[in-house]
Amino acid sequence: MRLIERNFMGIGLFSRQMKGFSALLALVSSACAFLPVEEISPHFTERDATPVFSAGYSYISERFIENVNIGDLTVNGLEGLTAIDPQLDVSRNGDYVNLSLGNSFLGSMPAPSDNDTEAWADLTVEMIENGRIVSTPLLEMQAEDIYSNIFQNMVAELDGFSRYASAIEARRNRAARDGFGGIGVQILVDADDVLVVSVLPGTPAEEKELQDNDRITHIDDEPVAGLTIRDVVSRLRGKIGSDVTVTINRDDSDSTFSVTLSRRLIVGVTVTHKIMDDLGYIRITSFNKRTSKSLKNVLAEMEPAIETGEIKGIILDLRSNPGGLLDQAVEVADLFLTKGTIVSTNGRHPDSNQSFFAGEDDKAHNFPLAVLINGNTASAAEIVAAALQDHGRAVVMGSNSYGKGTVQNVITLPNNGELTLTWSRFHAPSGYTLHDLGVLPTICTSRENIDNAGKENAEFVRRLKKLHAGVVVSEAVFSQWRAEELPNKESIEKLRAICPSRKKTSDQDIDVAKQLLSEPTIYNRAMNLSFPAIANR
Repeated sequence: MRLIERNFMGIGLFSRQMKGFSALLALVSSACAFLPVEEISPHFTERDATPVFSAGYSYISERFIENVNIGDLTVNGLEGLTAIDPQLDVSRNGDYVNLSLGNSFLGSMPAPSDNDTEAWADLTVEMIENGRIVSTPLLEMQAEDIYSNIFQNMVAELDGFSRYASAIEARRNRAARDGFGGIGVQILVDADDVLVVSVLPGTPAEEKELQDNDRITHIDDEPVAGLTIRDVVSRLRGKIGSDVTVTINRDDSDSTFSVTLSRRLIVGVTVTHKIMDDLGYIRITSFNKRTSKSLKNVLAEMEPAIETGEIKGIILDLRSNPGGLLDQAVEVADLFLTKGTIVSTNGRHPDSNQSFFAGEDDKAHNFPLAVLINGNTASAAEIVAAALQDHGRAVVMGSNSYGKGTVQNVITLPNNGELTLTWSRFHAPSGYTLHDLGVLPTICTSRENIDNAGKENAEFVRRLKKLHAGVVVSEAVFSQWRAEELPNKESIEKLRAICPSRKKTSDQDIDVAKQLLSEPTIYNRAMNLSFPAIANR
């Protein structure tokens, strides 16, 4: 690449040819020594690095859900080098990308066209190699750490769900799919601590009586403030049989307490069930590769009781379910449906535009079904809730769900690292987007009244209140909810205020579901509220 020299006023100006460009260096003393290019650490080479960056940049440019400027993202990524050496600085000034060390300007390279991914990959490697000449920390840094710093800085500019995993992390992720040493909690990073979204049954966390909505403030006496979710997961997981101590804040009290747990193989049990009076209760905690099969087995186990009338309805509890695999959400919804669209996905890449349809076999035999959701119900769980609601197959109850309605695509790079990119949005069968908006329950239990419940539902509302069953949402509100495929932020805030998101689980939700399923007239009216929205689709 052609050098663009810039004058720099400093002490002891000294000209030196660098790889890819020459530059004027402002040095305190001309006695400063520079390592020759051939002595650059073998852990980072142009031959290995160029295809990694080229593939990564190409994937981001082609597959991320929104159009992106690879030039701007590359400069953001290169700014991640300051985490390795705070003296290094990469910046863009118009048509040039500049490299500096402290107050010393090293040189500039012409910026390629904004979306020339190969040219930006070449520039990235040149900048790193020239930085390694003058920066000992960068010179000594492993290639994987350099990749991680750059890609993490890049994807941080995209959205909250895209991420990069180094070759080592990716290997761990793949191993984790088949089981890992852990304590059995599902978590979200929330402000300066870690929220326990759900405690998995039969795990060390359940045995030590950790609870949903507990907040982890420390892991092994180290504060979690500032950690990413990957950092937290890495610290909670470990060798099977090893111990980990977590400090817990419960119910937002002023005090905390510590619990030591022995890590165990976590194989991802996601479906549990029990009989509650004359109802079947099924809880799905997340969606992994075993979820639909496990649910199918549970329904088969319940079938004799369904046939004899011992079970008169089913409660499907998706509260605090953070989601998981898209194909499993489709298969779970399919177990309750006999026709129609379950979910569609839409993005920029042609392969991201897909529709998934139900088969003809309803494993629950069209039995009355109540689905429970709350503010921590997200992603794949929202797909199931929206599909069953839109098709008039279930009454959805609780509070507004989380609103995580995007699909992530995992791509393996030439270094065996992985890029996880958001590449499409979920759309419910009736057409509305789940992202940011979420699922609106038919019966809202997070507030005492809804002003626009509608005259047509006056008797329905009166009977629900008599049952202490929350408040019903009108057809008009559902029509408004589905009016726009991509509502703006103001519209989303207004709509979500109809049934405020509640993150805690409450026994009241189960009581309401039991009462509703015991009243066929009320159940049928509630079930049909959202059905007209897609009846003619």
